[in-house]
Amino acid sequence: MEHIRNAWSRSGWYRLGLILALAFLIVRIAGHLYYLFIVSPQEMGSFNGIFVPNDLKDYLEAAQRFSLREDLYLSGQLDRVEFYQYSPAYALLLTPLLSIHPTVIVILDTLLHIAAYAVMYFTWRRIFKRISLPRGEDMLAWTLPLWLVFEPFWSELSYLNIYILVALLATWLTEAVLREDLAGAVLWTVVLLQVKPFWVFAVGVPLLLGNRKFFWKILAGAVLGYLAIAGITVLAAGPGYGLRQYAEYFRFLPEMSTNFPWRGPDLPFLGYNHSVMQVMVYLAGVSPGAMLAGKLIKLAILLPLVGLSMWHLFRPEQKEVSSLHKLEMAFALYVGAFIFLDIIWEVSLGLAVFAYLLAVTENRAERVLACVLFIPYCLLDFWRFLSYIIWGEDSLAGAYVLTDPSAYLPMILFVLLTFYAILLRRLFARATASRRGNGEPALDPA
Repeated sequence: MEHIRNAWSRSGWYRLGLILALAFLIVRIAGHLYYLFIVSPQEMGSFNGIFVPNDLKDYLEAAQRFSLREDLYLSGQLDRVEFYQYSPAYALLLTPLLSIHPTVIVILDTLLHIAAYAVMYFTWRRIFKRISLPRGEDMLAWTLPLWLVFEPFWSELSYLNIYILVALLATWLTEAVLREDLAGAVLWTVVLLQVKPFWVFAVGVPLLLGNRKFFWKILAGAVLGYLAIAGITVLAAGPGYGLRQYAEYFRFLPEMSTNFPWRGPDLPFLGYNHSVMQVMVYLAGVSPGAMLAGKLIKLAILLPLVGLSMWHLFRPEQKEVSSLHKLEMAFALYVGAFIFLDIIWEVSLGLAVFAYLLAVTENRAERVLACVLFIPYCLLDFWRFLSYIIWGEDSLAGAYVLTDPSAYLPMILFVLLTFYAILLRRLFARATASRRGNGEPALDPA
């Protein structure tokens, strides 16, 4: 709280921003409760005849199908935005919820998301403190108003997806990797592999920068842990059904984008999937050629990160590197993983990356660019909420808000590319200094 008090005492603009953010928080929670328990639009999502947000509905339906030994992945029926995309083990984990009233589940899940989001904020504060980055702690305090209005959090709360929960797990994994805590790294890796495998990006850090024995230990532990959980799931479900669902799951993952309802130029706006692939398809049409071009473009974008990773991987020797360097690599792998995906809805760790970059970069142009692109993204939920208050149902087109700039412009992709470019510049500067034998370059704050 000391950093927040300092920011409060130093800036009237900060005080105004924090007061406005807290006011929005109160009004937004009231609106959220009104939506959940008074409006209860069952056409937007219901389970057993009771309203639940769409993504939570998908999870509960998957648990129900698992309990009835029905197929989880609905092959050939995925021409929709929401569908179950996680391992059979996650469906098994959710089956106890079937005995709880859906409204109680909604309440508990809402509280869980709020608690996880708060814990994530304070965990990043602890990480910055442990790596001796006091300016990072300062930037977390200065960006607190943005944390309170952050679009991914409020969207997550509206749909009760697991993005914020997964972001917290990835935060704990990153912290464990930086501390070389093997038990923690293995635990969080195994858990993340059950739901969103690409969120284990931090595991690449010890392979590229530092203790490779630690990487192999994480990998061995994760493989054993994953096999153990899969074995328990198969035994609980019955070998025939369990093995078939795992086979379908591993077949489903690489084909997920095949069944996605891509938005082409015939539709009036881009939508909320801001991947390279979706942007290319929207501009050029839904065709194999456009999809191939999208894949080639994203691979070209990622080529510098691949080259840098290969350089680190095949260096004849690995010198000791700073915790800041390791964290930058973790963030670069995170951003790179999301650029690679064909379906991206959010940048849940964006505020952690943003606070870090504000803390470490002295390049004014980079700081201004990051603020100009990232702050409007943070405020999207505020604008959607205000639009609904002013124009009501006239501002909506299904799940889309017609006044929302992110429905027309790939704002998430702009944010990812900006973070990617700044992180790459810093990582290449470090690599160049290391190759010349100069050790760590003067990139880190004193």
